[in-house]
Amino acid sequence: MGMYEKGVVTVQIFGKEYPIASDQNREYVQKLADYVDRKMNEIAAEGETFASGKIAVQACLDIADDLMRTRNEKEQLIRTVQETVSSIAKMIENRLDEREVCSGVKKSQKR
Repeated sequence: MGMYEKGVVTVQIFGKEYPIASDQNREYVQKLADYVDRKMNEIAAEGETFASGKIAVQACLDIADDLMRTRNEKEQLIRTVQETVSSIAKMIENRLDEREVCSGVKKSQKR
């Protein structure tokens, strides 16, 4: 994981404190906790009267959805870049082949 010694970071999520054991730096762990807290508060603000456990599960599902969408977007971008690189490589090969043919014609005309 990170370059930090394993330690405990106390974070607050949805009004409760949780000690989190992590080898990541404290600021990063706090950012993660803030994100989870924000998601839970957004769900609670929608007006549904869920128990905190149900809100936590919904937040997990929302975060998993965000993750899956981001991964899918990343995979699509990788495919697009690979296709573009392949297309450019083919164009370069074609141009080099054309130059070789032209060079061959010029050399044979000089003889």
